[in-house]
Amino acid sequence: MKVWISVDMEGIAGVAHPRPTERGDQGYPAAAALMAGEANAAIEGALAAGADEIVVNDSHGSMFNLDPSALHEAARLITGQKAWSMVEGAGPDAGVGVALCVGYHARAGHPTGTIAHTYSYGPVETRLAGRRVGETGINAMVLGAWGVPIGMVAGDDALADEVAAWVPGAERVVVKHGIGRHAAAALHPSRARDLVRAGAERAVRAAAAGALSPLVLPAPIVLETDWSNAAQADLAAVVPLATRAGDRTVRVESDDPVLVYRAFLAGIRLASLAA
Repeated sequence: MKVWISVDMEGIAGVAHPRPTERGDQGYPAAAALMAGEANAAIEGALAAGADEIVVNDSHGSMFNLDPSALHEAARLITGQKAWSMVEGAGPDAGVGVALCVGYHARAGHPTGTIAHTYSYGPVETRLAGRRVGETGINAMVLGAWGVPIGMVAGDDALADEVAAWVPGAERVVVKHGIGRHAAAALHPSRARDLVRAGAERAVRAAAAGALSPLVLPAPIVLETDWSNAAQADLAAVVPLATRAGDRTVRVESDDPVLVYRAFLAGIRLASLAA
């Protein structure tokens, strides 16, 4: 089975403030090392479950955080800024059997989620089919369109609750408990890696047994984003399929979840240009 692993940084045990997640901060090298440690744990769990191919997608920030020499040699690493962002490498012709999400975090606007946001710090809240959603649910939507189930998500306790709502069949690995947006009580990295390794193994075994299902939403699919300011909404609404639906709200609607994702992602990138 081919296993695809998307690795973010904000949900990693030991990371609780956005500054160390930014290249150039003195704490960044340590945060990147912690990120690689949990990525390797997921790889090891997948291998223990019989995975015969593993692809890791660096999904944080500018997406060139993982040191290739620090990653388990059994995996191939997708690094750099990519057109498909957090879901790069899991497309319809990739042959992926299951997705594992490591270092993920809660949705924008969550009251206690550690470094909670949705793709950028521009969105205040995002809603999919009328329900609050974060990166996990949005990524599950497009992965589901490609026939790929999410088997495991690792991050904080706020994320675990979010995952239960969107992909209830996935393993929920809690490596820290959010105290607030910029604070958390985290497990020791070695303990966190043990949990990620075990969760990944269970997830891959479940996928091999046919026990996991991709997320499939009924059409039409509606994704709404409330932006921090009207200038961001102006730019996000330029994208095809997007319309203004309020003072700072942009609505994307289509029967095709992949088109919804593309329009949302383009809006995120355009809105980042707003002052």
